[in-house]
Amino acid sequence: MLNPPFGVLADAFRVGLPATCAGCGRWDVPLCDDCAALLTAPPHRVEHVDAAGGMEVWALAGYTGPMRSLVLNWKNGAREDLREVMSAAGERAGRRLTQALSAEALAAASGGTMLVIPAPSGLRRRLSGRLVAADLADAVARGLAAGWAQTDLAGSDQPVTVASADVLRRRVGAGGAHQSGRSAAQRRANRSVPPRLVAPVRGQAVVLVDDVVTTGATLGACARALTQAGAVVGGAMVVAAAPPPQRTRRPVVPGGPVLPRPSAQTNVARTRQDRSI
Repeated sequence: MLNPPFGVLADAFRVGLPATCAGCGRWDVPLCDDCAALLTAPPHRVEHVDAAGGMEVWALAGYTGPMRSLVLNWKNGAREDLREVMSAAGERAGRRLTQALSAEALAAASGGTMLVIPAPSGLRRRLSGRLVAADLADAVARGLAAGWAQTDLAGSDQPVTVASADVLRRRVGAGGAHQSGRSAAQRRANRSVPPRLVAPVRGQAVVLVDDVVTTGATLGACARALTQAGAVVGGAMVVAAAPPPQRTRRPVVPGGPVLPRPSAQTNVARTRQDRSI
């Protein structure tokens, strides 16, 4: 008896359990062209991350709609087929990031080492082996190495080594592992304590990597720890950036709000109301 070809088995499996897009949920496709395009767009600078302390943060897309579903499916392991997709996206981002690094970081890396350091993962994620930020850092490092070869600095007599280094660890009691469901102020407080370093980084140029940025508190704390240890932080790359927070308070006008002049009918109504009291 001949074994059926793999394509037949794959089609039979899809009939029993049709594939859906990891972003928008479209049927019969693991990742549709529209959602895939979200990961191929040039990174944009995130402007509303005040807690990052002035560090430049770059993102591939906004953390909303299909992009949010993509990131969650990737982080939670619901779609293992996204590993290669996110890896390819990280490489492309790394290539483009080479042109956006600060002059201080480029000078520190020239003739030495550039480290791509992921934001620290929680203990539970480490024990489960789902270090998505570290995997992303590996991909960004490969992209940076390829992009560096195309820069003007590539012709230097002193070669540059680009390496991914998972050297940050959260401190015990420094805040909850998850940021979801917290307000902006709570997110900043939850990540205000800088992580600890498990390896020396003095004199090294550093690029930080994380999956999602909201207020920039996590990246800012990482940057402070690295800077205090003597590293030169050139910026950060994330997959997605949460939308800027909406202001719920109405603007305060000096002297109070300007009210429209009451009409004659309004004055008559007020007079009648006064008389009835």
